[in-house]
Amino acid sequence: MAKAALENGESVQLTADITLNVLESLLARIQIGKNNPQDITIDGTNPTTGQRHLLNIADIAVLAPTTQLYIGSTGMQKKTIKFTNLRINNNNYYGLCHPTNESYANGSTLLLENVGYNSSAQSLHFMQEVIAFSGNNTITQTAGTWSQELAETGRLDFRGGTTTINHAGGGSYGLIRIDQNPADGIAPGIQVSGGAKVSITANNAIFPASGAGIPQINIESKGSGSNLALNAGGHIFGVTGSSSSKAVASDGGTINVTKANNFYQTGTTNRTITATNNGHVNLKLAGSLYYYVQSQSPMSATQDSTIDIQSTTNLFTSYLQKSPITAYKNSTIKLASNSDVFGVYVQDSPISATNNSEVNLNAGKDIFAYIYNPSSGNPIMQMTTDTTSKMTLTAKDAFIRNIQANGLKLDIGGQLSATFGQYLAVSGARPLMHDFRDNSIIDLTINGAQNIANGLIPLASTGSYMKIGDDSQVTINNQTTTNQSVLFGLSGSNSPVTIGDSDVTINNNAVAATRLLENIKLNLENTTGQSPHTIYRGVSLTEKDQTKTTYPFVHFDSTIGTTNATNSSDTTFKTKFESLTSTQNIVQLHLHDPLPPEIITLINTGGLPTDDAQKFKFALNGTATPASELTLNFLSAAGQSLLKGPAKTAAANQTFDYQFESDLPTQPNQIVVEANYPAPYTLTTPVRKVLKIFQLAS
Repeated sequence: MAKAALENGESVQLTADITLNVLESLLARIQIGKNNPQDITIDGTNPTTGQRHLLNIADIAVLAPTTQLYIGSTGMQKKTIKFTNLRINNNNYYGLCHPTNESYANGSTLLLENVGYNSSAQSLHFMQEVIAFSGNNTITQTAGTWSQELAETGRLDFRGGTTTINHAGGGSYGLIRIDQNPADGIAPGIQVSGGAKVSITANNAIFPASGAGIPQINIESKGSGSNLALNAGGHIFGVTGSSSSKAVASDGGTINVTKANNFYQTGTTNRTITATNNGHVNLKLAGSLYYYVQSQSPMSATQDSTIDIQSTTNLFTSYLQKSPITAYKNSTIKLASNSDVFGVYVQDSPISATNNSEVNLNAGKDIFAYIYNPSSGNPIMQMTTDTTSKMTLTAKDAFIRNIQANGLKLDIGGQLSATFGQYLAVSGARPLMHDFRDNSIIDLTINGAQNIANGLIPLASTGSYMKIGDDSQVTINNQTTTNQSVLFGLSGSNSPVTIGDSDVTINNNAVAATRLLENIKLNLENTTGQSPHTIYRGVSLTEKDQTKTTYPFVHFDSTIGTTNATNSSDTTFKTKFESLTSTQNIVQLHLHDPLPPEIITLINTGGLPTDDAQKFKFALNGTATPASELTLNFLSAAGQSLLKGPAKTAAANQTFDYQFESDLPTQPNQIVVEANYPAPYTLTTPVRKVLKIFQLAS
């Protein structure tokens, strides 16, 4: 190799394979840029044959910090030393090119481009600086006496191309040791950009426990097509003292961890996970996401992004505080654990999905081990979706194992799909608030053994409620074999369940003693509706002997507690509902859109007018759907109304008495009795019974 050229700051191009193996002598070894410091390139491409040559570093003094190629003065600060189109072997502990004093290379970059690099010792040692990669590279570090970290450096930058790294460090040495921040002011760690495809396999941690405790070490993948894949035999962030590390995928970048123990092994504050602008973070962990107590460590997926994290143990093994989980603008967060998702307690950490997004929590055991009361000045724990978004919750055992006195609020404007073995597994009531807003879609299933007698949906604490708005679809399923009530409220006070103009189905099991409702005040109303009105629903009751009774148009409120009482616009419904042994005989309660009214009987006691009558008094009575409105109408041959009488409402016992005296319109075609509903339930085409068809003169 042209020693003089390199020391004069000249770039060189190899014409043959070369071995550097001189003894440790400053005079014999090559000080790059000694006489003329500037950017330098060592190119292994033979200018005649195009062959890629070998740079073989076979150092007799393997621990010599003055490496065969070294930086020996401050003149090389902020310079780039580029190794390109080379095959490289190395056995020196200080790697390929090392500054004899770290300050000599302050702000410099060691760039590997289109390199195949094999090392039996530590591959790279550039502590205050950046080691960059472009083109296509394969870096292999094999086990050996001096095979420790792959690199001691400020940051690994991958700037395009494809780089594959296989690291077999000895002992507990991980991939990168960071003792100093790089001089360029950008956080230390790993940065992937420019569409680079990076695959790293390490037998230990990525950032090991050794190091000077740099407070912020980041992993970042940014730019369309950029992809960082990590396969670690240990933790990802294991570095001691790191407290503000971030994992960020942005602008089309992806972070894939295909194997690791804990993601954040150390640190307690500001350890965030972010995917934004079509960024994607996928983690498969044998350990936890956070090993220690975490505060102010938010997780967010925004603008067409995804976060997908899976763990074989508790995903969060310690206390989580002031760390919201947010999916926003066409984004998805999925958190899955073979055990608990949140394994200890959670405080001041709301979970939300908004603007066409989704949050999915899946637990092999419990979703929440413990929900704490909020700290001073903060709201209670809340899980939220807006009208465009979805939350999917699955717990093989409990949704909530334990919860403190302030409780939890589910505020769902979009979709909720939830399946729990049990809802609440702690003895004693806790406030659980359910706001299922207008146009929401709710599917809530309980399907496991119940170790506490809370009821399947526990509402037995002061402040607990369930509110279902208008135009929603709500299904609650009891798929257990228990005799615990499906909705269980506060004895004596009867917890409120209110239902607006929605389709609501509550399915019970077939166990004889299981009540559908207990200590519940069930009412048809929507106090937050945009057009307040008396709520009417069609009601279908299916009993455990499969007897089914349908009521077309009902308004009611019902108290099912120590005493049972139902007030209703339909006496038949009231009688039936009160007879069903405190709802334990009901296998399904279905509230749905009103069915068309029925004119059950019609008796004309006043006769009918003659074809040429000018005036007549009608006297009709009979039975019809309770709360429906009966009207006399004169129709033309085209079916248009010529004259319409006043409306008469059928009583709760179905009876009506209709009288109307009026001049008759000219040339009516027929007289009909119409049954319809009051606004906003009015049918476009009412139910009709014909009283008379006129014989028009020819």
